[in-house]
Amino acid sequence: MPENNKGRPLSFSNDWIESTLVSAVHEMPVEDAIVVNLSAKALHYRSEGDRGTIPPWKSEILRHCTLEEGEVAALLHVRQRTNLGGVALGWERYSQRNPQFPRTTPLYISSQDDLGVVNLDPTSFGSETSASASPLPYRLKLNLWYTPEETDCGIHAGHQFLEVHTQILGTGHMQKFLEKTTDTLYEDVLMVPGYTHDPFFVVGKDRTFSYPWHRYYADSDCIWMAVELNPLKS
Repeated sequence: MPENNKGRPLSFSNDWIESTLVSAVHEMPVEDAIVVNLSAKALHYRSEGDRGTIPPWKSEILRHCTLEEGEVAALLHVRQRTNLGGVALGWERYSQRNPQFPRTTPLYISSQDDLGVVNLDPTSFGSETSASASPLPYRLKLNLWYTPEETDCGIHAGHQFLEVHTQILGTGHMQKFLEKTTDTLYEDVLMVPGYTHDPFFVVGKDRTFSYPWHRYYADSDCIWMAVELNPLKS
C-alpha cells in the first residue's frame, strides 16, 4: 500500500505561490489552499459536519477542511501578492521558448513538473467514468503561467495534448473563436481564483482530439496553472 499523504514541493513553488503535490490522500488537514484533483476519481473532503466532493480534474478553494480520500492532488497557497510581477524574474519569457510567439506579449512560463504516467479514457474526461476498462496512457505535467493585466495571450489551436487550466491569482478569461480573429468570439469563460474550466478539446469516437481556436486573456495580473496530459503510445 502506498504511504498516505506523501507530499513534495512542485518544481515551480516560489515566494508567491506555495505549490505541493500529495498522493494517496487520506484524512489530510487543509488550512487554506486551492486544491486541484489530479485523478480520474473524485476527491472527498469535509468541514465539521459538512461534506463535499471535488470531481476529477476540477478544483476548489478549501479552508479549515479535511481531505478524506483521494488519489493525487495539487495544493496551491498564495503566500503574497506584493510585487507579483517579480515572479517573472525567475521564469522564461514564452517568446524565447517559442520564436513564433510575439516578443511584445509579456507572457511568462515556469518550469514544468513531470508527474509521471496516468491512465484515463479521454472520451469521459472530468467524470469518474474516465476510469474505464480501456484507458489510454498519458504523461501528466504541470506548470504555472504569469502575465500582467490586459494581456492577450494569442488565439491558437492544434495542441498535441489534453489541457485544462486552474486560476490561481487574478481574473482572466478562457475564450473560444470560430476563426483566428477576435470578432468571431462565441464562448467566454470567466476565470477566477480556484476555478478550473471545462475541457476545450473535443474527443472523437476513435479517442483522437482537436481544439477550437481559443486563447487566454488576462483582466488583471494573473497566475494560472496548466494541467497537461500528453498522449503516449499504448
